[in-house]
Amino acid sequence: MASPCTPQLLAALSTAKKTIGAAPHPSRHILTKQDGQPMNYRRMARIFGDERKRLGLEAHDMHALRYRGVMELAWSKCTDDEIMAFSGHSSKAMVIKYAGIARQITRAKTAHEKRRLWSAL
Repeated sequence: MASPCTPQLLAALSTAKKTIGAAPHPSRHILTKQDGQPMNYRRMARIFGDERKRLGLEAHDMHALRYRGVMELAWSKCTDDEIMAFSGHSSKAMVIKYAGIARQITRAKTAHEKRRLWSAL
C-alpha cells in the first residue's frame, strides 16, 4: 500500500525522528503541548486555523478538510485503525461514518468496471 504521506512529510518525519534520538512510543500522542500532555482540540483548531489563513484556505473549514483527509486515506485502502491513528478520531464509528462515502464510491466504481467487462463479452 502506498503511504498517504507526501515525500516532503516523510522527509520531515525522518529528520524529526533522528533529532529525538529514540523511536516514538506507540502509547504517546503525536501532537502534544510543550509539557508532553496531549494537545486539546481547541489548541489544535487554533493552529489549524492559522495554517488555513497562511495557505489562503479560509473558505475550507477544519471539519471539511479533516473529512476529505479521511476519504483520501480510505481511497488509499487504509484500515480503520490506520485512519484513526492519522486523523485523531477516537472511535471507529466516526471513521466508518466519514470513510464510508469514499468506500461506497470505490465499490461503485468496481461494480461499474465489472459490469463494463461483463458487457464486453
